[in-house]
Amino acid sequence: MHKNTGTAVRSADLHAIVRIGEGIRGVVDTAREVNLAALNAMLSSRRGGDNAVGFRVASAELRGISARLMEAMQGLTLLVSSMVNEVAQRQRKQRSQDYFRRVQDSEDRVGGLLSEIFGKQEEEVDRLSMLLGQSRRDLHMKASRALRLCDQGLILSRSALIEAAYGGESAPALKQVAEQLAQSIHSVAETLGGVRAELEEART
Repeated sequence: MHKNTGTAVRSADLHAIVRIGEGIRGVVDTAREVNLAALNAMLSSRRGGDNAVGFRVASAELRGISARLMEAMQGLTLLVSSMVNEVAQRQRKQRSQDYFRRVQDSEDRVGGLLSEIFGKQEEEVDRLSMLLGQSRRDLHMKASRALRLCDQGLILSRSALIEAAYGGESAPALKQVAEQLAQSIHSVAETLGGVRAELEEART
């Protein structure tokens, strides 16, 4: 591989992982918003009395989903941090390989020794590349699980919207909270979809 091409690939790997990390931070922020909106929905439903029991239940479930989403995002954040470390290690090893390759080409007498060092460096780069690939697969799997949580959240937010209609005098306020929940969960799903697409692109 040409040196500039290798550098570009390594740089692209790091940029992709950084974009994924930014997406995950966005999901965490939005999941917090969902949690607060669900808490607000639960409080609003109390004002609706017995008419808003269904809304209260849907809101409590949405709050649980937002908590599980935040937990899932913490796991993804750890994975991304690990991937950044793996990419950085791989980049250091590949830079060393590039250096040894240049020295080996210019000095025949140290060629044997450098060939041995180069071989070990190459094995380490391969090992780190395999670790990075596994981390990407794990991240993709966890992002897909989180998207399934979002699907459940969207279903629950639709239920909350339906239940809001039965909230009596509190129906307009409940409807507004339910719409806010649906919008926040939709935002989380979009961001996670982008993270998953970024991972799929990085795997090709």
